[in-house]
Amino acid sequence: MRRHLSLLLFIPLACSSFGQEKFQPGNTNFNSADRIAINDVIDAYGIHWDNNDLEAYLSLFSDDAIGVTYRPNGERVEAKIKNEYSIIAQERMNYFESNVMQRRKMMANKLFIELNENHAHLHQYMTLLTTNNNSKTEIVSSVFYIFKLKKMAGVWKITYREVKKTDAKLDLQFK
Repeated sequence: MRRHLSLLLFIPLACSSFGQEKFQPGNTNFNSADRIAINDVIDAYGIHWDNNDLEAYLSLFSDDAIGVTYRPNGERVEAKIKNEYSIIAQERMNYFESNVMQRRKMMANKLFIELNENHAHLHQYMTLLTTNNNSKTEIVSSVFYIFKLKKMAGVWKITYREVKKTDAKLDLQFK
C-alpha cells in the first residue's frame, strides 16, 4: 500500500509541471509544436541578421519588444527593438556589408527557464563568426542571450532580447 500511495502522490506533481512557471530540463510535459516554433524563431533571428534582412529580423519581435545590450564600460542600454534599436541594427548591418564582413551566428545550447502555453523564457549560447573580405573566417566571441517570447495570435514573437555577455571584446562594440 505504501508503494502505491507514493506513486499516486508523484503522478499529480509530474503532470502539473506544464502549468508551472519554472521549466525542468528533461520534462516531457510540454507542447512540442510550441517548442519547435520557438526554436524556429531563434534560428530565424540569427539567419535574418546574418543575411542583413532587417525587415524579416524585425518581424520576429512584438511591437513593444525590448532589447538590452551593454557598452564596453558595462553600462546597460535598453531600447525598443522596432524603434531605437532598428536604427542601430541598420547601421550595424551597413557597417558589416560595407566592410565585407559576413556574420554567422552559430546558435547552440538552449535552456528553457520558463515555458507555458503563452510565454517562454530561455537562455541561448551563440558563437559569433565573421568572414572578413571573403577570405578568412574567425571566431569573434561566444555570446550569452536571454530571450523572452510570447504567443500572439498563434505565433511566437520575441518580447525581450538581452545580449548578456560576450567572452571577448566584439570587433564592433555596441554604442
